[in-house]
Amino acid sequence: MNPKPQRKSNLKSGTRNGRPKMAENERQSVVRHTRYTPEESDILKANVKRCGFKTVSEYIRQVTLNPRIVPRLTETEMTIARNLSGMSNNFNQLVRLCHREGLMSMTKEVEKYLEHFRLIFTRFNND
Repeated sequence: MNPKPQRKSNLKSGTRNGRPKMAENERQSVVRHTRYTPEESDILKANVKRCGFKTVSEYIRQVTLNPRIVPRLTETEMTIARNLSGMSNNFNQLVRLCHREGLMSMTKEVEKYLEHFRLIFTRFNND
């Protein structure tokens, strides 16, 4: 049986184990306390989750120091954006085809895609 290796103490040398100290200007040492009702706390936590922050402290810090936080897109907004992206690609191909074949022969296809675009834009603006 091998004996356990003994740890060497670094207290004599003046150095310590663990995380190195942060620079004084990077240290967050000032604490602000805020009280919330349970309903307000639920709203706060929902906002933290919706904006994609890991902690409430991080969210509060960002909101107070940089008040222009834009929340991430919801799932329905992401679906609309994906549909719009795919349709714009199809529309771009249609325009290229119109240049080759002539605009008059492609009028019905162009009108169909324009109507789809209008529908998506109105749904996106109403949400």
